[in-house]
Amino acid sequence: MKYIINGACKSVIGNVRENNEDNYYFDFKTLKEDNEGNNKIKITQFENTDNVVCSVFDGMGGEAKGERASYLASSTLKQYIQENTNSKLIWEEYIETANEKICKEMLPNQRMGTTMAAVQFLENSINICNIGDSRIYGFKNKKLEQLSEDHTDAKIQEKLNINNTRTKARLTQHLGIRKNEMILNPYKNKYDYTKFEKILLCTDGVTDMLTDKEIEHIMSKKLDSKDIVDALVEKALEKGGTDNITVIVLEIKEEKRQFYKMIFPIIVTIMIVFIVIAIMMRNNRFEVIKNEYSGSIMAGQSFGFEYKGNANVDFSNEKVEYKDGKITAKEEGTTVMTITDNNENVLFQQTIKIFPNQE
Repeated sequence: MKYIINGACKSVIGNVRENNEDNYYFDFKTLKEDNEGNNKIKITQFENTDNVVCSVFDGMGGEAKGERASYLASSTLKQYIQENTNSKLIWEEYIETANEKICKEMLPNQRMGTTMAAVQFLENSINICNIGDSRIYGFKNKKLEQLSEDHTDAKIQEKLNINNTRTKARLTQHLGIRKNEMILNPYKNKYDYTKFEKILLCTDGVTDMLTDKEIEHIMSKKLDSKDIVDALVEKALEKGGTDNITVIVLEIKEEKRQFYKMIFPIIVTIMIVFIVIAIMMRNNRFEVIKNEYSGSIMAGQSFGFEYKGNANVDFSNEKVEYKDGKITAKEEGTTVMTITDNNENVLFQQTIKIFPNQE
């Protein structure tokens, strides 16, 4: 089965922040490091779904380090894919490379980093990967399902029965962690194309403002990917918009060949068959193409006689011989040449009069 992906993407600063620390990789492009998002929704269609990758990044760190980290992560992903066009993305390789680039720019007592949530469409599967709390959702039959795993201390505190007074859970994993501090452990999973109708990727500028039920309600509306992105961004802004907001919606559709595309090859095939049959019939049709008989011939003389098509030549006696397109008279008399088809229908008949050679 072949699928096409209709995608839409938008990133905005929000109502509170002065800069955009989010970034993305969408339609083979990223945002610049110093950006104000893209207020105009970007849309695209991926007709070849083998190794299509989309991702969102949420940077963190003071003094413009957040946007630097998210830019390094997104541009590294872009470069990785460009340099490996004939091979599939290996998440561990990319994450190690991006993490090293971010760590190299950190001062000893400085922190900068970024989350990453990505989806990779292959020919026969949908692969997801995330690190941090930017999320990936799957949607089908009006049901929303979180596919990514939040790397925060919320679950740890819940297990330890710790009353968390903070409004925001702390990240336990992200890009920008030095090797001597922690081993990065991204979450990965794999799904079949039939599992979902839409895939949503978003930074916490959406999920901190909207509940899963609110997101599900918007996703359930009969909207295309562009309008869903617009609705999610507007709702998050309406509910406060306290953080940067980045959203990617990917609509999965089974490719349905248009009727003319389906019928055209059939029509062409039928036409070719008829043309071949017509040519064969024409080539097999009987036709005298050369007959030099003048009304009589003397013994020992010949005249040219040629025909085309499937036919059988017969003479009423042995007074003539037919060979290599010539009829040669052997002795005085009369003979009748009859040409018939395979069903013994007479196609041509001619009486040949032979006079004695007077030499």
